Amino acid sequence: MRRVRSTLKNGGSPIVVIAVVNLFLVLCIGVLLTNHLTPRYGVAVQPQETHFAIGAYDRDFSHIVSVAPGDEPRIYVGAELVKGGYDGFEAKLKTWDSANPSRTMVILVIDKAVPSGVVQTLTDMILLHGFSCSYSGVPALE
Repeated sequence: MRRVRSTLKNGGSPIVVIAVVNLFLVLCIGVLLTNHLTPRYGVAVQPQETHFAIGAYDRDFSHIVSVAPGDEPRIYVGAELVKGGYDGFEAKLKTWDSANPSRTMVILVIDKAVPSGVVQTLTDMILLHGFSCSYSGVPALE
């Protein structure tokens, strides 16, 4: 019988280390993706629960306003961020003025974390312009 000698060096451990590091990185990326820690576009608003349902509304005369929490609340009309906080929202309300403002419905979608003072301020601004105002919520599960 003949003996066979290997011409390879005994340096296979760096390949194993690199493979383990790559596996660790893949697992970390998988955990980040499943935990929703990646950047997102838009705003995620979680309204309060309610037992009431909103009736039908005319989309031609309605505006959906989303309010997200922050040091200064972020106000979105549709998908557009209103710049300037309350003053910017006031300017946006003035552009909606019409001959019969009570036909215009403003639906507020307000995050749970937004303070009630912000909600009251926005509601007052909407009602001072003569618009109708309602709040959106998620169905309460019993």
